[in-house]
Amino acid sequence: MRRRMTKLMACLLATGILTVSGTAYTVGAAEQNATEQESETEKQTEAQTETEAAKKKKKKKAETETETNVDLSMKGQMIFAQCEDHINIRKGPGVDSDVVGKIYNDCMATVLSKDGEWFEIQSGNAVGFAKAEYFATGEEAEAIAERVGYHVATIYADELNIRALPSDDAEVIGVAYKEEELEAVAYEDDWITVYLGDDVYGYINAYYAGYDTYYPEAETLEEEQARLDAEAAAEEEYYEDEYLPEETYTSYTPSSSSSSGQSSWTQPQTQAQTQAQTQPQTQAQTQAQTQAQTQAQTQAQTQPQTQAQTSAPADDSDDDDMYVDDEDADTYYDAATGQTLKF
Repeated sequence: MRRRMTKLMACLLATGILTVSGTAYTVGAAEQNATEQESETEKQTEAQTETEAAKKKKKKKAETETETNVDLSMKGQMIFAQCEDHINIRKGPGVDSDVVGKIYNDCMATVLSKDGEWFEIQSGNAVGFAKAEYFATGEEAEAIAERVGYHVATIYADELNIRALPSDDAEVIGVAYKEEELEAVAYEDDWITVYLGDDVYGYINAYYAGYDTYYPEAETLEEEQARLDAEAAAEEEYYEDEYLPEETYTSYTPSSSSSSGQSSWTQPQTQAQTQAQTQPQTQAQTQAQTQAQTQAQTQAQTQPQTQAQTSAPADDSDDDDMYVDDEDADTYYDAATGQTLKF
């Protein structure tokens, strides 16, 4: 009996061990699968990371190659536009790129870079690309700079004497004040030659003034439009206030015929109106003069007759006025001629 119980217990224990082992085996297999999946995910992540890194590296390499094509050897150099009117400044290096500004003939620009046939430039507030073939560089640019440069002397001292000669003992011909800007034409031996107008030149001590050179520059499209609007307004104001055509010019002229004693307003006639009115007046005056002469001649001829008629004796007769018949006289008075005639 005891032997059977022992054998049964052994069987049960064996079964439990097997169950536990099966469970343990199942758990171990799940853990292994999870580890394998995690490892596969890590491999995929690494592969994806490597792919992204490769893409970034490739992009960076392409950018580096692009940067290599940009020529920076002329960066900072001063160049001058050479054209009939202006050169377009574009947003990018191509004729299809938008225009952002204009640079005119002999205007200065600074080179930022060179991209093939295009200069990347800055001139004033305009920044962009322009065809390199339309610019003077090197010695040619230096010669243009000497010709078009505008020199300005800015006064540093509160008051600075302008002298007739470059000497501290020379005659003072004027005074310049702090921050005043004078047109400078030369800088030599610590003296700046300045132009005062009306062909008068003077000299100031360069120790008390700055010397700067300015060049004509490009303008953006917005600056160009603002300039054109200002020019149009100034021209319109000029024609309104300073100059009017002869046909529309008006003025106030004194008139002695004004009963109130104030000046009366008259509007001058145009040349065509003056000619149109003068010509008929001239003809009328000529006719009037001719008529007056004719009347004067007629009066000259008839005046003796009138006077004779006035001096003749009054006729009390109701007979004909041609003559007076007097039977007792040898003469008679002829009223037609104003004379006394014999029979």
